[in-house]
Amino acid sequence: MKAGPLTTEEAVRSIVRLRRAERTADAETARELGPVLDVLERVAGPTVSRAGAARLLGISYSSLDRWIEKEDISAVPTPAGRREIALSDLVALLEDVEQCRPEHGRMALADVMRDRRRRAEAIDDDDFFPPPRPRPGRTHRAVELRSLAYHRLVARRLDERVVADARRRLRRWRAEKRIHDHWADAWQNALELPLPQLAKLIASDTESARELRQTSPFAGALTEQERRRSMRAAEKRALT
Repeated sequence: MKAGPLTTEEAVRSIVRLRRAERTADAETARELGPVLDVLERVAGPTVSRAGAARLLGISYSSLDRWIEKEDISAVPTPAGRREIALSDLVALLEDVEQCRPEHGRMALADVMRDRRRRAEAIDDDDFFPPPRPRPGRTHRAVELRSLAYHRLVARRLDERVVADARRRLRRWRAEKRIHDHWADAWQNALELPLPQLAKLIASDTESARELRQTSPFAGALTEQERRRSMRAAEKRALT
């Protein structure tokens, strides 16, 4: 009997399994897994329905909506007007829950959320911005500060896995014509830099870095709690 097409939920489960395998694979095997993950991410799509996300997490639809209302999980609007869960956010959450579940069982999701909130609240404002000082001739728009704060925290978390995710996202965007070739080329070159240089680049408060961050492939590199913490730091800085 001919197998049917892969469903979104099957694709997401396969992504989580392959990412787990990728973490322990040698460099050559990890490179071979990359194109397979690209295909699975295209099958899954950029977002997953809330009902599908709830099933994958092993919780009820209403429980998922409560986590969304508490701002522990982010739901994004789709072109069709629905609110769904970003694939990158869901995969990262499933990985955390999977790692936590052997010890915490059915309470794994709640424990993951508590740990994420704790880690986000432990971040000091100085991790995003140095103490404010007058800067004649330069003012930031709020959106620039939010992007700068986000990427400065990404820079602190930067490792080969985060960069590999960014490369996959960039390849998908290029294939889907979702990014201009100029910026795709710029990011491709940036993502080949040694980690310390890449971290310095994305955390820089320069005109070229601000322009580059507008098309950043690092979406989903932080937890929702860390993202909101970076937004609060940016809002606070905007008032100084």
